[in-house]
Amino acid sequence: MTHRKPLVIVVVVALLALALWLLSHGRDEHGIEASGTIEATEADLGFAIPGRIAEIRVQEGDSVDAGQELALLDLDQVRARHGQAIAGAEAAEARLAELERGSRPQEIAQAEAALDAARQVLDAARQDFERTMTLHEAGGASGEALDQAATRLAAAQAERTRAAEQLDLVRQGPRVEQVAAQRAATRQARSGVEEAATLLRDAAIRAPFAGIVSIRHREPGETVATGVPVVSILDLDDRWVRIYVPEDEIGRVRIGQAAEITADTYPDRTYEGRVTFLASEAEFTPSNIQTQEERIKLVYEVKVRVTGDPRYELKVGTPADVRLAERSEEGE
Repeated sequence: MTHRKPLVIVVVVALLALALWLLSHGRDEHGIEASGTIEATEADLGFAIPGRIAEIRVQEGDSVDAGQELALLDLDQVRARHGQAIAGAEAAEARLAELERGSRPQEIAQAEAALDAARQVLDAARQDFERTMTLHEAGGASGEALDQAATRLAAAQAERTRAAEQLDLVRQGPRVEQVAAQRAATRQARSGVEEAATLLRDAAIRAPFAGIVSIRHREPGETVATGVPVVSILDLDDRWVRIYVPEDEIGRVRIGQAAEITADTYPDRTYEGRVTFLASEAEFTPSNIQTQEERIKLVYEVKVRVTGDPRYELKVGTPADVRLAERSEEGE
């Protein structure tokens, strides 16, 4: 009896060591396993301007390329506005070019001719006034006639001054302020063209990435407001499984960690994945977990991106199981 106690202690210690070894090695062997659903990036696409839908070029389930036109608005009014903007810009540019060139030789010659004519009229008016003055002093012309001659002389002098100033303006060309104002008007007109061109681009919906049309929300002939979804597309190159890892195991998860993904649709196939998101705060298990025991646990959200499914066999909405590899497995 006295020799059995040490033996029992040895056996118990050995069993505990074996249990710890099995626990640690079994944990490394199986890693972390969780379940979720295949999800993908989905974009709801609408027009950047309001209008009436003229055409929707895709159906649900169609594959689309990045930049492909998916829908168009009625472009009649937009095209008319674009044409008006172009015409206005061309007129503004022509006027600016005219001002920058200055006066034409014909305009200068015309102004010189007008000044010569004004000088001749002034000479004639001066001679008439002098003659009338002489007659008036000799009693041969009335005071009224002298006043009329003086009025004609003053008018001729004013016209000669105006013609000289006009010639000077024509020779100098447009003022600096006029040219600057026209340049500003030309820039404004060009901006109008760019705005109209933007409206033309905004009257079309283009795919931001390659994918699959998941929903066709509207039909041709409907009038839609800015941003109202017309079609939605899925990015099949950005699929993932959202899983939840218990708080006591989150230390075994890190960004970039390799994962294996399986689905009931192809039970004999395994798809590669990688952890791309790890929540920084814990939460209670989402309510869609079936048992009360599981729902009261604190868990962390983990996002595992699908990286090894080139044939897109994992469909969006398909239930999937995820196994996160242990560090020892990743290093092998």
